[in-house]
Amino acid sequence: MRKPGDDPIEDRPTLLAHALEMSVRYGPGPWPADAHRLPDDPPPPDDDHPIMTSVVLDGIRTHHFGVSPDVDAVTEVMGLLGALTSDEPFRAGLVRLHELLAGVSALTVADGLVHRLRQGTLPAERVRWVGRHLAEHGTRREAVKTGLVLLGACGDERDRDLLLLLGTLEEFTLYAAVALDRTLPDGRRAVYDLARRVRGWGRIHAVERLRGCDDPEIRDWLLRDGFRNEIMDEYLAHIAATTGGLYSALNVPEVDDALLDGAGGILAALAAGGPAEDMADYGDAVPALGRFAFLAADRPATLGRLDSLLSILAFLRDPGDDRSWPAEELRRLRLRYEELAAEPRWGDLVRAHLADPRRTDFDRALWAAERLALPVLPLLTARLEVEPLDESTWHHAVRLAGPREIEGLCHLAERLLPLPDPAGGPADRFGLGAEFAPDRALEDVVNGLGTFPGTGLPLILAALRSRVTRVRRAALATLAAWPAAAVPDEALDRVRRAMAVEPHEETRVEMASFLGDR
Repeated sequence: MRKPGDDPIEDRPTLLAHALEMSVRYGPGPWPADAHRLPDDPPPPDDDHPIMTSVVLDGIRTHHFGVSPDVDAVTEVMGLLGALTSDEPFRAGLVRLHELLAGVSALTVADGLVHRLRQGTLPAERVRWVGRHLAEHGTRREAVKTGLVLLGACGDERDRDLLLLLGTLEEFTLYAAVALDRTLPDGRRAVYDLARRVRGWGRIHAVERLRGCDDPEIRDWLLRDGFRNEIMDEYLAHIAATTGGLYSALNVPEVDDALLDGAGGILAALAAGGPAEDMADYGDAVPALGRFAFLAADRPATLGRLDSLLSILAFLRDPGDDRSWPAEELRRLRLRYEELAAEPRWGDLVRAHLADPRRTDFDRALWAAERLALPVLPLLTARLEVEPLDESTWHHAVRLAGPREIEGLCHLAERLLPLPDPAGGPADRFGLGAEFAPDRALEDVVNGLGTFPGTGLPLILAALRSRVTRVRRAALATLAAWPAAAVPDEALDRVRRAMAVEPHEETRVEMASFLGDR
């Protein structure tokens, strides 16, 4: 016999159906970025200005700004739940609940609902059924999230598979992880399973619920891979170091490569500082740093180890005012890392990577080259010949160029970059996506010309007619950085003409100010 809740809520695809399709297509996860575009996503904006997605907003609010509870919404939801659980659920009530929850941020009602439900005034099994209904039939993300909240308050082992499936979508990982942890006897293992299925904010939310775990398998995973995520490793580095027992793990007779590389990533993230606990909060920081340096000295050079080494060294050179370590220990560690970073093998490694302009990890080697102060400009120009729209390479090339090289680099940019069409006009565009790669590359070049008065004028004039606002602003900023005598009349005239058609008000004001000073 069908229940009223077995019928679709509305004529839209459910979010569970989307998760099932992604599971069939990609397996248990992690899923690619396209899989996390949900059926209820709003249409893209008319322009290319970035928008903050709800999963990012949830992550930022839970970690940085806090959440203000919506008491009125909790009361209204509880009233509907009371009506739906006092007798057989009726379709109109289920639709009304879904409509209400679709317009309410689940974060603002989650704690209030759990608190009220724990008072036991509503039958738990019927509340669970309503939660399952929202999770299975919901077509709007906030309603599905609140369904997961209800399962976290009144669910049990029967909901494991549903929570893991929906939780593999980053949008729902936070709510699924909390529900798994609260309702299952082996909740930590279930959260661990979920954490390995996600890589972004979902990984952060899930791993945070593994803090203090004593399961050896989970601890080992935290040290090798669990702290890594697509947002910032800094969010999870301290959890990995403390819960995983980093220093103790580094003191076993045989430290495998995965553990050594994980340790380097954790220590580098702690050294970076913020947005969570950092090196100052890690009690074993000094001995762990010493042990990592000892182990890295005898292992093959890799870009990952070099990244970690250089990040830690930057921290040791400027540890901040709140560092309570004894001065002698800090000095000893800094000298050890400087000695290690000065070994020729690192420079040889970076140059070998940069010698092949088509390497997929060229950018990573490029950052290391800059931090090692290697003279690699000829290798960068070779890269640009085969990858002329590589923004990172243009950025570094301009930074490495001196007065003798910058002119040639500008000529290279004029030859390789598709400059803005003189017949085109400016627009208030942000410049995201592959379509705007030429604009971003031009911006990287123009940004570096402020210290070279009179150089690269054709590029600057071209940038003033770019369709991307920040490229035009970069050109204006470069001209403003030049001495007045170095700015030719041609440039002043171009700024006047650009101001007359400038669509961005703040940029137009900056242009007027620039001209007023000349």
